[in-house]
Amino acid sequence: MRHGLAFALGCLRDPRRMGAIAPASRALARAIANEVQRERPAVLIEVGAGTGAITRALAASPLVPERFVVIERNADFARLLRSAFPTLEVLNHCASQVHSLAIESRSPVTLVSSLPLLSMPREEAQRCIDAMLCVIGRQPGSRLIQYTYAAPHQRPFHHIPPGWRWRRAASVWANLPPATVWSLECPAGLINGVH
Repeated sequence: MRHGLAFALGCLRDPRRMGAIAPASRALARAIANEVQRERPAVLIEVGAGTGAITRALAASPLVPERFVVIERNADFARLLRSAFPTLEVLNHCASQVHSLAIESRSPVTLVSSLPLLSMPREEAQRCIDAMLCVIGRQPGSRLIQYTYAAPHQRPFHHIPPGWRWRRAASVWANLPPATVWSLECPAGLINGVH
């Protein structure tokens, strides 16, 4: 199944979980890959990978870490991802289970989220947010990269641990719709909101 057809079928079956009317553009994928490379992680995790538009750019990055985990809840998309990226660890799970991944203690993680948090059912979105915060909060030097299609000043979500901050990493106009890339960062020495 081609990526474009897979995306269109996914939109028809469950539009609230797709979040966009087209796959991420190359410009958006490149902006996210550039942001990932700004600080090389020990582990890279992508949640809500869909048909792999972002995955492709991340996998082609020169600084891609040895462990790259891709999580996608849609079984058809997960099969497509396994076929397209046979060397990656592709899991057919919900992003709300990301905190259950076994990750070596003190390994910095960069978590890239393509989840449509602003259009998902609120309770489901919160479960995914809690799981992502759990992962980056327990691994020193970790961060979450999330892109949105909302107004450029609107953060992906507001309830973050004390001391953490959102940084607007890029605005991408060459995307349908235009997107803003955000990075949620935990200052050095601050883990789970405690020094």
